Amino acid sequence: MFPSSVRFPRSLYSGGGKCLNEGRTPADKVLTSWLHLLFNLVVQVLVGLPLEMVHGSLRIGAVYMAGVLAGSLGTSVFDTDVYLVGASGGVYALLAAHLANVLLNYNNMEFGIVRLIGIFVVASADVGFAVYDRYAAEPMGPPVSYVAHLTGALAGLTIGLLVLKNFEQKLHEQLIWWIALGVYAACTIFAILFNVFNPSYP
Repeated sequence: MFPSSVRFPRSLYSGGGKCLNEGRTPADKVLTSWLHLLFNLVVQVLVGLPLEMVHGSLRIGAVYMAGVLAGSLGTSVFDTDVYLVGASGGVYALLAAHLANVLLNYNNMEFGIVRLIGIFVVASADVGFAVYDRYAAEPMGPPVSYVAHLTGALAGLTIGLLVLKNFEQKLHEQLIWWIALGVYAACTIFAILFNVFNPSYP
């Protein structure tokens, strides 16, 4: 069973789509899939574990699951004709949670800017590859959503600002807390209502 927001390429069931197996070999697709899986696993270990050691399992689990939910809902609105597995949304939520962590606790951190630059480089490279694989490379099999990366990152930033520990809370950060809550709630409600009332839902 797949979540209700997971959509599949219409060419798989409409009978009118072009053949997706032209150009790239099955070995290319398998290699791409394994590289994507390996990236997700490495990020979860290298990024998720340090966050979990500082902020606890419940907080990081909430960030991860919020990213999975946002990736699924975002894809159901903006990029419907794709396969969606869900891990990328959670992984990018963890990456963006590092940004939230730096915003909340910059004065208590060493090399905060260096961490942000490293995360930005890694995330940009992976998103760039996903966009290239979607639009520039010859298709081989159903496309994989890159929107889940972006919406998962948005969820990681907003939920991270909500649930991560703030060791020196300042007055203006309370305003950031409410803004983050409003952004995540508004985007989630919009995506749910879009799926409920969208007549073109397959």
